[in-house]
Amino acid sequence: MATSSLKKSFVINSKKEADAFVKLFADSLKNPPQPIKEVSVSSISREQMAKIINAKLGK
Repeated sequence: MATSSLKKSFVINSKKEADAFVKLFADSLKNPPQPIKEVSVSSISREQMAKIINAKLGK
């Protein structure tokens, strides 16, 4: 499984911001988004994957 190298961070500077964040979090737990019912998936060959990797590596 691939992992993301992106890191998200934020700073809460006031009680008002903290209260808003807690409310947003609590609301998301009460009303979670609906799961995606269908996901389109396709496969590529080893040769296609090698081309993509080599292009990214500059070969």
